[in-house]
Amino acid sequence: MIKINLLGDALAQGPQKKPEGAEPVQVFAEAEAGGRTSLPIAGAIVFILLAGFGGVYWLYLNNEVNKAREEVARLEEEKRKLEPFIKKEAEFRKQREILKKKEEVMQGLKAGQALPVHFLEELANCIPDDVYFNEVTLGPDKKVSIKGVGRTLEVVQLFRQNLSARTRWFKDVVVPKGTGEGRVEFTAYFTLQNNPS
Repeated sequence: MIKINLLGDALAQGPQKKPEGAEPVQVFAEAEAGGRTSLPIAGAIVFILLAGFGGVYWLYLNNEVNKAREEVARLEEEKRKLEPFIKKEAEFRKQREILKKKEEVMQGLKAGQALPVHFLEELANCIPDDVYFNEVTLGPDKKVSIKGVGRTLEVVQLFRQNLSARTRWFKDVVVPKGTGEGRVEFTAYFTLQNNPS
């Protein structure tokens, strides 16, 4: 520690008379090597700045979290208000699917209505004069079997040729040779196809 006497010789001369109004003033100055006093101050300033930035960032994040919570609450309230409409929309979709299936069934039935009429018309055009039917069966996958009687084997073969010629309506025609004396019993098989074009 360094002591500096600013009064100079007045104090050093001893018990002499002091000038009036003059009091001794002593100034002490401390000098430490390397400026060690500035290091804790700089650290405190950095800590305060970091704490300030951290506080500001925390406030920002807290504000964002609060906004997100408010948005979630708003959306949940909106969802709650729209819940009846969502249920109605689901019911509408279900009814729509049911109606679509019914429409497909109706279209299939409508298309199927014309098929027997055309089938019988085309079959009537294929029958020679001396052929008679005992039974006509339309099975699954439009498989047709016809049990009938022909006066001769030639008229039965003519019937088979007529069926085979009408490929627009009949395919996979099979008419085995019939049996019987004088008259020929036969069973014809073919597949009916709905191709009126």
